[in-house]
Amino acid sequence: MKKKIYILSLLTLLFTFVSCNDQILDLESLTEPTDDTFFANEQELDLALTGVYNSLVWTGGYGLPAQVNMDNAATDIGLVRGGYLGFDELGAGSHSASTSGFSSVYTFLYQGIGRANNLINNLDRAADLVSEDRLNEIKGEAMVLRAYYYHYLTELFGDVPYTEALAVSVEDALLPRVAKSEVVDNMLSDLETSIQYLPETPSETGRVSADFAAALYARIALYNERFTEAATMAKTVIDHGNFPLHSDYAELFTPAGEYSSEIMLRMPFADGYQTTQFPRAQGSRNRGAYSTVVPTQSMVDSYEATDGLPIDESAVYDPTHPFDNRDPRLKASIITPQSEWAGIIFESHPDSLTLTLADGTKGGSNNDSRTVIWPAAFCGYLWKKYTDEAAQLENQIWSEQDFILMRYAEVLLIYAEAKIEANDIDNTVLDAINQVRARAYGVDVADVANYPAITTTDQSALRTIIKRERKVELADEGFRLFDIRRWKIADKVMPVTLYGRILDEANATMIPQIDEDGFVSYSGIESQYDLNTDARFPNAQNRIFTNPRDYLLPIPQTEIDTYAGNGTTLEQNPGGY
Repeated sequence: MKKKIYILSLLTLLFTFVSCNDQILDLESLTEPTDDTFFANEQELDLALTGVYNSLVWTGGYGLPAQVNMDNAATDIGLVRGGYLGFDELGAGSHSASTSGFSSVYTFLYQGIGRANNLINNLDRAADLVSEDRLNEIKGEAMVLRAYYYHYLTELFGDVPYTEALAVSVEDALLPRVAKSEVVDNMLSDLETSIQYLPETPSETGRVSADFAAALYARIALYNERFTEAATMAKTVIDHGNFPLHSDYAELFTPAGEYSSEIMLRMPFADGYQTTQFPRAQGSRNRGAYSTVVPTQSMVDSYEATDGLPIDESAVYDPTHPFDNRDPRLKASIITPQSEWAGIIFESHPDSLTLTLADGTKGGSNNDSRTVIWPAAFCGYLWKKYTDEAAQLENQIWSEQDFILMRYAEVLLIYAEAKIEANDIDNTVLDAINQVRARAYGVDVADVANYPAITTTDQSALRTIIKRERKVELADEGFRLFDIRRWKIADKVMPVTLYGRILDEANATMIPQIDEDGFVSYSGIESQYDLNTDARFPNAQNRIFTNPRDYLLPIPQTEIDTYAGNGTTLEQNPGGY
């Protein structure tokens, strides 16, 4: 049994308490009343705070974190088969305000906000029994989590209803949309306040801290083009030095890396609480998994060569051996053909009829590459990140593998990007990027002979580098959808055909073109080269993007209808929904 973290330690008590009287602590809705006798002591405050934390576990089909659903189904880095909260419809451009997943996400985030508001507005009831410092710490944690949930709402939907009050009637909950900039102001103000209340590092594993609040401030500020503020807050976290980079990049996304000091906040899974089939959704069908969430060829082609250049510029890249001489994060993040994983030599080519085990012996039919169920191997690659080998070796359907919500490498990249955009470029910018790159190669940042360090201070060149760096460092972690939107490149990278594995590497001659935004283009290759047209291996998907409509999700139709049914109006996002 894995070590329990703070969120899990009180969950049984929370569920027991709620089941005894579901009117006492029903935090599922903004409209639930607060019981007059609750929030009276520290134990009850902790129970309520656990409820706020529990909204971090935000999942869809197979228990996949919703952030990953979005990235694989609705960006250029992944392919999916299956509904996945309806984000496959977003990727295909067939979504509407009635797409069910949008309503699920919207409601779930507001449940977390409602729980936070409930606690913040009532914690003073325990003032006679709980110290002021402890009350402030609880309040600070709830404020940080509330900001976290509003952050996702604003990035997905833009202007949203905003409240810090506890709604006790339907009328109280029918709030108008507030400008995103105003919500951002409120989030950043809350985070500034919470930093004063919280310890620099978590008081218990799984809690937010002052450094996490500062990092979240930096992320929100960066996403909203407040670059000086983003850099300042990120530098605070960097200077404190409380979350050093994990030495082994690949290990971070395995059970062995779950308690790394680099991780600032995680989505927890544990047997007896909530488990996930995320690894099974990504894993090989040869190990009883589903191969339903997979990386694209363009994601594979986004990893630089070992000389630090994109593959269309590199002298060491060979398209006939496309996985050699590449950034180590490629094979740390993606299971490539002929690599060892879970006791097998993974091979997705349709002509690979017999499974080869890691010891070189044959293991029967290679069903993973057959089109028994379209598409069996799906795209020819598998995500390695979060694909729990141990669980799949035991043919275990569920996994306890936690999902990382924020880690220190992101803070370094936030700092670098914010300084680049502010045109305040100095050696600290290069050092931040190079720390991330050096770790990928398993060396110290000063060991420039053994990794391709960044040396340019040209703003335009660094913009290209940071886009490329975020794409590969944070792949399959839930950042791509927001990145392509805020960089205003979604209308370029989305309306394309996304391919899986190019089957004939041995005779490959064509290399895709990669532009300044990291967009991988196969234009020209498609008509000259047999690109994924093997009938046994259909593995391409079309992405559709309507500009500017698809830079925001539609407000769920259920919300529009609820307002209308109560005699008021909730404005829809533009786009003819």
